[in-house]
Amino acid sequence: MSRPAIGLALGAGAMRGLAHIGVIEVLEREHIPIDVVSGTSIGAIVAGAYAAGRSGLELERIARELQELSYFDLALPRMGMIAGKRVQKLCGQLTRNKTFDQTRIPCGMVACALDTGDELIITEGLMEDAIRASISIPGIFVPVEIDGRLYVDGGLVNRVPVTVCRMLGAQRVIGVDVGYRGEAVKPHGLIGIMLQAYDIMEWQVAKERSNNADVMLVPDVRGLNPAHMLQAADCIARGREAARAALPSIQAFLEGENTAADEARDDPPTRSENETQPRSIGDDGDIVPAPT
Repeated sequence: MSRPAIGLALGAGAMRGLAHIGVIEVLEREHIPIDVVSGTSIGAIVAGAYAAGRSGLELERIARELQELSYFDLALPRMGMIAGKRVQKLCGQLTRNKTFDQTRIPCGMVACALDTGDELIITEGLMEDAIRASISIPGIFVPVEIDGRLYVDGGLVNRVPVTVCRMLGAQRVIGVDVGYRGEAVKPHGLIGIMLQAYDIMEWQVAKERSNNADVMLVPDVRGLNPAHMLQAADCIARGREAARAALPSIQAFLEGENTAADEARDDPPTRSENETQPRSIGDDGDIVPAPT
């Protein structure tokens, strides 16, 4: 390859993550090559669908037509309000029921171990299983059991998984952050309050975690409701706006204009023995369906 391998890291942010679709549309329109993709939470949904061959325009059509309530199956509120079987089926349709080794480009997703906070990086097995773990917002979705441990939303440990793109071979990474970034927010309703509290926790972790994205896109989605898809078109449009604004920076590293910055930047740090090691789950992983 005569150019650096390009990664796209799509972050957590509930329904605001539909902005990822707009970003992908602009990258496709401008013929920006994407060689590796990673995602957390709703970013995992979009990343998985994109890796499975869905285009940005195709994903926008699906988002506009989707009736969200038809994919929410309420559970007895013992471990979460939504069982998640229906949304997992939807994720299977979006990813064409593919496994990670059937995707057109390498893909990785992040979940968080509920017992210890370990980061789980999933790069094998059915993508819909990985997505179901990555989107499991505590209190809203029933957690997913993998190898005898419960896993929840990966945004708790790695909101924008730039590190996963680099682990999969990307030399340049475009990150997309649609999460809360410390601004004042007045949430509405029970779900809104839960999501805002969760956003605050994510942001505290994200601030402490070093981010080595070459370009970080931050779509202006703060005024949009993270709990519903009613503003899907607006959210996607704001993703397009952010991507268009970032095109000069993206083109710069594609054309090698940031060579000096590369030479000045330290090599990406390696994990020490004291850091939590990411784990992967294979085809034989024990994914236990969420109870009804």
